[in-house]
Amino acid sequence: MHSQPMSEDQGEFGDWKPAPWPCPNCKVTGQLFYRIWKSSDGAFEDEKSECRACGKVWWIDGIDS
Repeated sequence: MHSQPMSEDQGEFGDWKPAPWPCPNCKVTGQLFYRIWKSSDGAFEDEKSECRACGKVWWIDGIDS
């Protein structure tokens, strides 16, 4: 877990990938995508999810080295 918020430009994103599960917000299947963000220092790896049906965006904290 980060001790303070980090901006997206303090790391790099991987490509968007389709999620095989429905959006937890609107329940639509096939419109949920996610990508992995890795901090520039290599200490953090988080997941950014986005539903293209309802527009909800959220982050999931991942592995911290």
